[in-house]
Amino acid sequence: MNTHVLVVGAGPTGLMLANQLARRGVRAMIIDRHAGPSLQTRAIGVQARTMEIYSKLGLVDRALELGKDGSGANLWAEGRWMARVLLGEAGRDLTPFPFVLILGQDDNERIMGDKLRDWGLSIQWNTELVALDQQPGHVTATLEQPDGTTRKITAAWVAGCDGARSAVRDLTGIMFPGAPYEHVFFVADTVVTGKMVPDQINIYLWRNGFHLFFPFRGEDHWRIVGILPPALRDRKDVTFEDVIPSVRREAGELNFTACSWFSTYRIHHRSASRFRDRRCFLLGDAAHIHSPVGAQGMNTGLQDAYNLAWKLALVTEGRADAALLDSYEEERMPVARRLLNTTDRV
Repeated sequence: MNTHVLVVGAGPTGLMLANQLARRGVRAMIIDRHAGPSLQTRAIGVQARTMEIYSKLGLVDRALELGKDGSGANLWAEGRWMARVLLGEAGRDLTPFPFVLILGQDDNERIMGDKLRDWGLSIQWNTELVALDQQPGHVTATLEQPDGTTRKITAAWVAGCDGARSAVRDLTGIMFPGAPYEHVFFVADTVVTGKMVPDQINIYLWRNGFHLFFPFRGEDHWRIVGILPPALRDRKDVTFEDVIPSVRREAGELNFTACSWFSTYRIHHRSASRFRDRRCFLLGDAAHIHSPVGAQGMNTGLQDAYNLAWKLALVTEGRADAALLDSYEEERMPVARRLLNTTDRV
């Protein structure tokens, strides 16, 4: 057998799983169809439970060094400040990390990728899963390599951490019911001054949507996430300049001096009908996708990986019956379903 676990996808979820398996002495092979790690910040909020997991991996100091403590959230409506939630006060007696750490997905991946190399593991980039054959004691996976040739490898288990367009999910025939939201979202990494409460999250609500301002490292650096105004929703050539008037209308006078990244995207709300098919598992966006409201998506995937890793380790070592793996779906599917329901209501 080539490896105990084939991890498909080297985003945050796959990196967490590979690290947790390596920590427990389980051989893993990690592949990704992309050419290299993400260069965009993408997801940014690291929640307390994820910080606790980072602490167990010895990653928390590096995360704190690179991130920014979002200790409070301010609610604005119709341009007026309405309320503040002090996140540190709410969780002070529950966790050593009573805040949301504002840390880009690229930095999260860099931290976990560095740790993976410490374990002596590397990621096989430009490598795509194209076929699966599940047998009673192993899985044969066909991989397309960077030069276009294919090879077969065997693994005891396969973990699909390969995102919303998961090859593992498609090849196992697991359904992914759901639908897109009608809204089109945008994200922008900006340098801007205004009346935002500094170093805290600022939430601007308006009749047809919201704008979220997350403080980033660097003076006046903010990540803005919001919903495109209806008039812009069907345009394919929207730029940040097109969005600025609606942001100013709700957030007040703003002085933008730079925008390093802008993107629009349509979000789906979907949950896989199953999180497991025999020897194959789905984690993260391969299993569930939803609105970015609440900054829970990346965290849920990381916690999926943490839940599955120790169970795979015990089964691989012969210290637990394979029936233990049934509890992964039993425990993580309700979390995903609650999250979808919550973000839909918001």
